[in-house]
Amino acid sequence: MNLPATHYFLLIYPICLILIGTAFIVAYLRFKAPKYLMWMGVGCIQLSVAFATQTLMTNTQLRLTAPWFAILYIGGVWAVVHGMFLKANAKLNIWISSGLIIAGITLLLYFTYIDENLWSRVVIVSVVVLCLEALALPKVYALFKKTYALEKLLCLSYFFVVIYAFIRALIVIVYLQELQHMTVATTTWWMMLISINVFISLWFAIILSAVAVKEMFTSLNEERLRDPLTKLYNRHGFLEKTKDLFEKKQYGEVYLVMCDIDNFKNINDTWGHVVGDKILYAFADICRFNIREGDIVGRFGGEEFIILLQSPNEEASWVLVERLRKKVEDQIFIHDIKITASFGAAKIETESQFMSALEIADKHLYEAKNSGRNRVCFN
Repeated sequence: MNLPATHYFLLIYPICLILIGTAFIVAYLRFKAPKYLMWMGVGCIQLSVAFATQTLMTNTQLRLTAPWFAILYIGGVWAVVHGMFLKANAKLNIWISSGLIIAGITLLLYFTYIDENLWSRVVIVSVVVLCLEALALPKVYALFKKTYALEKLLCLSYFFVVIYAFIRALIVIVYLQELQHMTVATTTWWMMLISINVFISLWFAIILSAVAVKEMFTSLNEERLRDPLTKLYNRHGFLEKTKDLFEKKQYGEVYLVMCDIDNFKNINDTWGHVVGDKILYAFADICRFNIREGDIVGRFGGEEFIILLQSPNEEASWVLVERLRKKVEDQIFIHDIKITASFGAAKIETESQFMSALEIADKHLYEAKNSGRNRVCFN
C-alpha cells in the first residue's frame, strides 16, 4: 500500500483502544466490574478494528469492503451507546436502534452493489452513527445532573463525542461531495477527521477508565463497611456513615436506637445456626425497608442492631420505632418461627455525643429486656 508513513503511525491509536477495550472486558468477566464496562470494551475493539483497517485502505479496497466494515463500525457505536444507557441505569430502545441499523445497512448495500457511490456510503454511516449516539443524550444529561464530578466529566465527554459526530457528518455532506474521485486516505479533511477522532476517542476511553477505577475502589470500600451476612453496615461502616447523616440532616432531631432480637440463642440451639443466619438476614431486611431515606441501620454484632434516625421530635421517633417493633412481631420467618425484638433509644445532639448516646441507648435496651422484652424504651 502506497500510503504516507503517518497512516501507519496512526495504528498506535487503535492498538491502544483495543488494549483498553480488552481490559474493560477482562474487568467485567474476571473482576465483576459493571456490565456497562463490558459493552464499552466491545465497542472500543470493534471501532478500533474498523478504523485501523480502513485507514490503510485505498479507494478501490474501500469500495469492495465498505459495507462490512461499516457494519462493524456501526455495531461498535451501538455497543458504546448501549454501555452509556447501562451507565445511566436506563434501557436502550431496541426497536429504534435496530431500525436505524437495518435502514443504514440496507442503504449501504444499495450504494455498493446497485448504485455504487462512495460519498453516499460515508454520509449514511456518519448519519446513522450520529443518530445512534444521540439516542443516549437525554439519559446522559439526566445522569450529569445527579452524579459526582468525575462522572460529570464522562457525561461531558460523551456530549463532545456527539457534537463531533454532528460536525463530521456536516463536513462529509458539505465538503466531501467529490469523495468518489479522491484518494480518501490522503485528503486534508479526512486526516483532520482522523486526528480529531483519535483525540476524542482516547480522551473518552481514559475518562471511562478513571470512572471504572473509582467505582471499583468505591465498591471495595463499601464491602469493607458492610456486614457480610446481613449486608447492613458493620460497626465501622455505621460510625463512618454517621458523619454523613449529621452533615445532611433533614429533620430537627436525631435518635440513636439499639435493638436486640429476644431469646435469639434459643433459635440457634433449636434450629441451628443456618436457620439463625436466615432469620438475621430477614430481620435486617425488615429494618432496611422500614427506615426512611437518609436514616442509617447497621449490625453491631451477633443479634444486636443499631439505627440512627431523624425525626421532628421524640414522639414521632417513638412511633417509627414502635412500628418497626410491630413489623418484627407480626412477621413469620422460616419454619413458621416468630420472634420479637427489644429497643432502647437516646437523643443525640451532635456527632461528638455518639458514645454517650450509645451508652444511654444500651441502658434503655436492657431496661426493655428486663421489663419483659418486645418493647421500646426511650428517654
